[in-house]
Amino acid sequence: MIWTVVLLPLLLISSLTASAMQIDADPRTIVSFMDKALSPELDILSVATDISPDNHLVFQVKTRGERAQGEVADHLLLRILHGKVYVFLIPINKENGNKVLMYETALQPDNTVLPHVLKAPQESSLPAGLNAGRIVNGAEFILPIEWIDFGKEFGFEAYTVSAQVQGDTLEISRVHDQAGKGRGGSNKFSAITLLNKLCTPQRLRSRTD
Repeated sequence: MIWTVVLLPLLLISSLTASAMQIDADPRTIVSFMDKALSPELDILSVATDISPDNHLVFQVKTRGERAQGEVADHLLLRILHGKVYVFLIPINKENGNKVLMYETALQPDNTVLPHVLKAPQESSLPAGLNAGRIVNGAEFILPIEWIDFGKEFGFEAYTVSAQVQGDTLEISRVHDQAGKGRGGSNKFSAITLLNKLCTPQRLRSRTD
């Protein structure tokens, strides 16, 4: 009886650890921790990837809630590491529309840190087919699959931030939330690994959920 009492907690801890490792090891998704200290529209719950029927790579960022109006500086931000640092932003407020801001910069030694100042390059390698739109409690960013260089590493992360645009410069004054907060390290993997995972029979949940 004593051994049973001792073993049950150990088995439970082992199961939870294995489950967490499986979540972190899957390059298709980031499951974020709920932070009730944040307002719902600033609290990221997950980032999921999928391939659309017309062969576009879709990043779906879900938050705990949404809002029509509020602080105009608040944005939902998707960062992609793929040879460079690519940053895409969309306003959190519904009334501010779906305009996407796009920036890129060189990779830095510590790419776990989000750059706080970004300049729009004169000659950009950002994808021409980029699109973004709102979903229930979040937004999705859509990139043409042809833009991906499958010989390079790939990584992605999502944030809610306060950001101001002055000319060709984006200044991030505050980071409210980060999808992978508390996990440490850069979630990078080969781009072909992501594609292989997305093309397996077990697909992510429907984008219309």
